[in-house]
Amino acid sequence: MKEICPNCKVPMKKKPIKIDLPSDSIEVQGFECPECGEEIFTHDQAVEGEKLAMSKGVWGPTLWLERKVTTIGHSPAIVIPKDIAKQLKLRKGEDIKIGMLEDEIIIKPVR
Repeated sequence: MKEICPNCKVPMKKKPIKIDLPSDSIEVQGFECPECGEEIFTHDQAVEGEKLAMSKGVWGPTLWLERKVTTIGHSPAIVIPKDIAKQLKLRKGEDIKIGMLEDEIIIKPVR
């Protein structure tokens, strides 16, 4: 079965795709559009990538921590867990980028 690019409607080519995770990266077989560069995974490829990441200990349910939202002044605030700050090498006073991707909040160090 050929994978078709959702944007260009042309056949996609098989390609190993590097996925950067918080503490490491993995390479997963996927598909890339030769026209626009869109990358996709089939369900089976995504499951294989998740298994690989979990076997390397760089992804999975143990990485998700629950925290309560508090306030500083009139703004909502959260505390970044010490283990995550250590992994990202965050220091007091360091600048970060914060944004949204669909329904997720993304926090990245500015380097």
